[in-house]
Amino acid sequence: MSLTVVSVPIGNFGDITLRAKETLEKVDAVICEEIKPASILYKRLEIPEKEFFQLNEHSTPKEILELVELCKNRNIALISDCGTPGFCDPGPELVSGCVKEGIEVNVNPGASSLMALLSLSGIRLKRFTFVGFLPAEKTERQKEIQKLKKLSHPFIIMDTPYRLKSTLQDLNQNDFGQCKAVLGVDLTGNSQRVARGSIKELATQEWQKLPFVLLVIP
Repeated sequence: MSLTVVSVPIGNFGDITLRAKETLEKVDAVICEEIKPASILYKRLEIPEKEFFQLNEHSTPKEILELVELCKNRNIALISDCGTPGFCDPGPELVSGCVKEGIEVNVNPGASSLMALLSLSGIRLKRFTFVGFLPAEKTERQKEIQKLKKLSHPFIIMDTPYRLKSTLQDLNQNDFGQCKAVLGVDLTGNSQRVARGSIKELATQEWQKLPFVLLVIP
């Protein structure tokens, strides 16, 4: 039995790969972040729904162990709400658990908001730091931003849609205002917007509450 990490579209359902669709058709069950997005994906791909199991930030170590046991006995696909599992989600814990148990782990690569932004940036990066989500709690958030000041190379932030405005403002208020940046909002989606400029310039603009990825060049 096995676990297959499957990349799903980040905004445009046409970006699903043939291999990913075939895997989602053949597996016995699917581990997903949330049931609703997984169900919508299957409907859009016109694939009969599978049995869904959740794995998200609320999953306990015990629940992850139970999912590992599931992979021992059935062929399972792991998907996130969008993009490639394993970035800013509990996917690595599941994969690690399967590896420790000798369970076969495969990957169907595909859409990734991180790689999409890098491709659109027009900037050749030899090195960057993937920061991912900043802490939600104000004090911890400030501590993390202060750590970013020590970086001499570009970094990338990915956060929830409703934190886009506050993320830009927080960076602007913590000495990143003059830094160049590339901001990708709703990449590949109907409302895709890619903006380039300083953090200060971006912080003064109006933004919809949509998924985003931000590249900052110190």
